[in-house]
Amino acid sequence: MTSGLNLAIYATTLTEEAAGSNPRAVYLEEARASFSLFSQGVGGRYLQARPLHEAPGVLANPRRHFPFSDGRDVYLPSRLDVFDSRADNWRVFRLYAALQAGQWEAGSFDRPRAAEVGLLPGWAQWRDSGEPMSFLRHFLGSFPRPDLAADIFITLETARVARRMAKRFAGIAADLTWFLRHLGPNLEPLDHQCVLWNLFFALLSPVVGSSTRGCPHEILRETEGAVGEGADLKRCLETTMRLYALFLSTFSSAGTIAGPLAPLGLDAFFSETMPGLKGNRATLFGREGAGEEGAELVPPQLGETLSLDFYSYLIPSGVGEFLQQDAMGDKLGGEGQRSGAPEPHKAPVDKDGEHEAERVVRYPEWDYLAGVYRRDWATLHQQEAEPGDPHSARRLLHEWEELVREVTRQFRLLRLQERSWRKKLEWGEEIDIAAAVERAVALRGGLPAPEKIYMEKRRVTREVSALFLLDLSASTSAEIAEGGHAGETVLQLLLASVAVMARALEQLGDRYAICGFSGYGRHKVDFLRIKGFDDPLGETVWRRLGGLKPMKSTRMGAAVRHAHRLLAREASSLKLMLLLSDGYPQDFDYGEDRTDREYGLRDTAMALREAEADHIVPFNVTVDAAGHDYLRRMCPPHGYLVLKSVEDLPRELPKVYLRLRGS
Repeated sequence: MTSGLNLAIYATTLTEEAAGSNPRAVYLEEARASFSLFSQGVGGRYLQARPLHEAPGVLANPRRHFPFSDGRDVYLPSRLDVFDSRADNWRVFRLYAALQAGQWEAGSFDRPRAAEVGLLPGWAQWRDSGEPMSFLRHFLGSFPRPDLAADIFITLETARVARRMAKRFAGIAADLTWFLRHLGPNLEPLDHQCVLWNLFFALLSPVVGSSTRGCPHEILRETEGAVGEGADLKRCLETTMRLYALFLSTFSSAGTIAGPLAPLGLDAFFSETMPGLKGNRATLFGREGAGEEGAELVPPQLGETLSLDFYSYLIPSGVGEFLQQDAMGDKLGGEGQRSGAPEPHKAPVDKDGEHEAERVVRYPEWDYLAGVYRRDWATLHQQEAEPGDPHSARRLLHEWEELVREVTRQFRLLRLQERSWRKKLEWGEEIDIAAAVERAVALRGGLPAPEKIYMEKRRVTREVSALFLLDLSASTSAEIAEGGHAGETVLQLLLASVAVMARALEQLGDRYAICGFSGYGRHKVDFLRIKGFDDPLGETVWRRLGGLKPMKSTRMGAAVRHAHRLLAREASSLKLMLLLSDGYPQDFDYGEDRTDREYGLRDTAMALREAEADHIVPFNVTVDAAGHDYLRRMCPPHGYLVLKSVEDLPRELPKVYLRLRGS
């Protein structure tokens, strides 16, 4: 029924073969990070790239041309080797990512305000959960045949987004034309899914020059204006309602409306906002109710919903929890806030003047149970680290002397490589041969001759600011039981790692800061300044490193937000936040239950997403062997590293830094 090529692309997601000897194949793992950044550039949202087979079936239906985003992720094939050239396989990846990311730019996740919707009949049970698909899922789930409504809507909306993106980006228009020519429309109108396949090509005919054959004229007339200039989500939903009624009247009598298939995952997609799915499936999806009068008519409250004003739903970029729009009220003594993500670097509470405002800062915390921010919930105290014995930190370096020399040499070499020739100078280190020849030819021909024929090598300045954030919780006092550093504590290895990095970064010239954090309760989050961005690596810094000791708990969210605040002041184009820890976020009042990890994980995850939204690259390095269990939920897939042994940290940290730096 659909193109064999489209089915082949989906089939490639079902295997995890190694690259092997196939040079044409493209793998998601090698492109995950770049396509997440690509989605941010195209749609203004940093969306995680995830395997296509993990998408809900209703969003990644192989009977459609492109998958539909859930607003948080772009779904791409795990492996693609359908075409003969690697470049063509890359084009498919790029096109899949562009059209899904473009849904944010095109307003696919706009919605009316929950307070206004709740006044309409049939919508009282809907609560705007803050999840991007919540409104669409409820709207489409309100149809007697939600599978049919979803098929129609996603076809129309994908075509609308594709036309909009093709108009904005010539490269996307070229890729779209190339890909759809390879797919080829099916011209046999067998059932409604086949008609939708052909309709997609008809709607894109102004862009790719495709045919409008194979699609009934009455359906084409109903879609006029749904995807063209000025079309928006409301018009697309209105057209979905009209086509739904038309498809029922056209195909039901002929028995050619394809029934829902189990692989499409309809229950998982609709059940959150349509409890009726758990009831009589025969009434909802089967043929029993099709002949009854009004059994499959569009509910009238859907049209009333579209008469409301829609607004763009602004959320922090990245994965994790999403924000609400309506105030919720007090919870546990803190006032919930649903007006959007609080600014991580907003003006702090000022009690005793400007100095106090810099030293004591209140930050919100994300309460995932209530779905709100607890405003001014955690109080962070910034202070200078207590000085200690400067020789203790240097003794740590002495134990890693060979590594220090290796990393220092590597960073120094990198700095020398970051130089480029600057040409057309009046004076310089060398003569530019090409410019000299050009001058000689001009003189021989009696023409004005250029005087600037010299060149010299100058360093290309990379504007990088990195903040190393050390976990100073009590658990870092644990001693290493075996290996070459048995008897040393986890904290000593953490300090050795940042000491090695400090020595190496002095050779590279990047701006960097070193801070530590701990806490005991939400009113006492300690943030220790060891080295500021403008501080030289001198005796003061070594004394502060030597004086660090294990403290108390790990209230990580507030510390991440304060590190975000410090990095936001930097003017560098690349800002890195490297979090070095030995365990998960934990504090005695970090959530309602002291033994519950979930609250701290969710709050820290939100703090990391806030940093990402402000163009800061966070990365978590942990020496906790169980780190995979919680970091995969707290950080994006490319945003953390779990070390098998704490002894690996001094060697691995420079590698992590260079990779994040793009060197």
